[in-house]
Amino acid sequence: MQECSTATEFRRVDHGGASEMRPPAYRLLRPLAGRSGVLVCCPHSGRFYPGDLLHSSKLDRLALRRSEDAFVDELMAASPVLGASLLVADFARAYVDLNRSPDELDPDLIHDLPSGDRRVPSPRVLAGLGVIPRTVGDGVEIYASRLSFAAAQARLNEVYVPWHAAIEGLIEAEKQAVGQSFVLDCHSMPASASGLPENDIVLGDRFGAACAPIYMAEAFSFLRSKGLRVARNNPYAGGYATERYGKPAQNQHSLQIEINRSLYMVEGAMSKRNSFADVAEILSGLVARLVEVAEARVPRRSG
Repeated sequence: MQECSTATEFRRVDHGGASEMRPPAYRLLRPLAGRSGVLVCCPHSGRFYPGDLLHSSKLDRLALRRSEDAFVDELMAASPVLGASLLVADFARAYVDLNRSPDELDPDLIHDLPSGDRRVPSPRVLAGLGVIPRTVGDGVEIYASRLSFAAAQARLNEVYVPWHAAIEGLIEAEKQAVGQSFVLDCHSMPASASGLPENDIVLGDRFGAACAPIYMAEAFSFLRSKGLRVARNNPYAGGYATERYGKPAQNQHSLQIEINRSLYMVEGAMSKRNSFADVAEILSGLVARLVEVAEARVPRRSG
């Protein structure tokens, strides 16, 4: 498991017959003090668009960024100071979607998908939003031509496999060290997809299946106390990662947070609003509160 500083350490990689400076699959920043078992994940805020994506896409970079959870990693940047680990993806979501099952491969995108890798397509795959996305935004097609299965597997091996191995390693390390883990999976949502009436925040715990009730209750209460409109499990109940890593019976908990982009950015321009610092401060307070909750739940060791 790689730990590194806030500066992304690019390295030269030969990929698809071309040489390119590429970042690692993730950046991990550990807390400065304390052990709470809290891990803050930002899987969709990556801003690196590899050359093999740009060259095969019929969209420009700005159009590709429509699927990006822009700046969420910056909103959560204070997490290590507050006692939580911070795991950040640098590769763009349009390249590999880390919040999907690895077998959500799109037969409409991958022209030679082996029969053994074909599944009944999930609603996400049918919408073009598989682990290798075919579309961005409202169904806008990314590619001028289809991809090979080998190219898809290369992306998963470079980005997806190390990311999830890192999460699993961190969860197990925290359970060994403090007896528990808690993952806060951080995303942003378009204002138009935030529910009716419009929500500022949507918290998802798979309808109570992914974490102990206190985590949802405390997060909901804290955010409401800041004057935000907060919903639970509607329209987002938690995605693949929340389901995969939320196993309360095994002392590992997961909560998804969706942040309305209009709170902190101008969606069409992909630029920050003046309110960005205020939203970041609220989210820092949320992380601090969840660290307190987790620390209070750390099993007491006898002896």
